[in-house]
Amino acid sequence: MPIKIKISLTVYIIIASILVILFESFFGQVNLIYALIFLTLLMIIGIWIFPEVVTKNENNISD
Repeated sequence: MPIKIKISLTVYIIIASILVILFESFFGQVNLIYALIFLTLLMIIGIWIFPEVVTKNENNISD
């Protein structure tokens, strides 16, 4: 996955999690905020650490 897409996904995940944290803090559900922070960090780490799956096209036989 190109770096530009990884950066844009990371920014999107951070913005979405901040909005949900504000929403949950507005309604007083502070316990869910800790789970959301953990899930956000897990998603960001997963995007940057795990490589993209690359499949080999076996139909290209050059004999």
